[in-house]
Amino acid sequence: MIDLHMHSCFSDGTDTPVEILKKCEKIGLKYISITDHDNCDAYNNAADFGNFSGKIITGIELQAYYKGISIEILGYGFNVPQMQNLLSNLYLHDVVNREELNRLYAVCKDMGMQFDDDVIEKYSASNIYYATEYLHNEIKKYDANRRFIPDDASWKRESVFFKRHISNPQSPFFIDESDLIPTAKEVIEVIHQSKGLAFLPHAFQYEENVQDILNGLAATLDGVECFYSTFTETQTNFLLEFCTKNNLYVSGGSDYHGTNRPETSLGSKTPIKYIEQWEPTVRLK
Repeated sequence: MIDLHMHSCFSDGTDTPVEILKKCEKIGLKYISITDHDNCDAYNNAADFGNFSGKIITGIELQAYYKGISIEILGYGFNVPQMQNLLSNLYLHDVVNREELNRLYAVCKDMGMQFDDDVIEKYSASNIYYATEYLHNEIKKYDANRRFIPDDASWKRESVFFKRHISNPQSPFFIDESDLIPTAKEVIEVIHQSKGLAFLPHAFQYEENVQDILNGLAATLDGVECFYSTFTETQTNFLLEFCTKNNLYVSGGSDYHGTNRPETSLGSKTPIKYIEQWEPTVRLK
């Protein structure tokens, strides 16, 4: 097995890089990549990687905007110092997070949602990586807020709420972040400039927009994450066919987050043959 999509405590996961590496070693993974959101700090300590005997491909998951939709792009096999240098001009996490919090709070209050009086002030001490995740938790503290969110999945999971509503221009919860987040074109260019490959992850999370995103980015992407923890066989086969038609590489991963997403375990049954088609072209840690 392999796993090229997982998150450590350097973003919204709970495990340290060393804990992840030891777990991957224990279950016998052959290829892995830690793909934290908007940073690659997991790769700063070279000594950590002695805990894993398989191959480690440098990785990152970058937020991007495409036609008004918030999406993510995975980067693999890049030069870490080059990537970190480029990211310093592209992402200001604290600034973006605070602005997201203020904008989403204003939208929710205008709807009539209930919150603690000090909800904004408490965020700094919350230790929750994403402001939108924090506010989603605060929304759920008041049962009266349930009537404003139309579907159970969005009420239960922030990741669903974010994609179906916060980043959906048709939703009353939509917040425009085009002034805060780089475009998909800019993100893919940064990955390529740092000698990496760009892949589209978890495509079906974008629901009715999946075909438009795939078609629009096919010419600039290097590959697609065809194997994912929630995909059906039909979805995987659709993406595999898309990659074949568009001469794109294939990847796969679990999207492991530790105890923040306990239903997701490490490991993906992605056939190793797909990774071997492109792994020799990229940088290993």
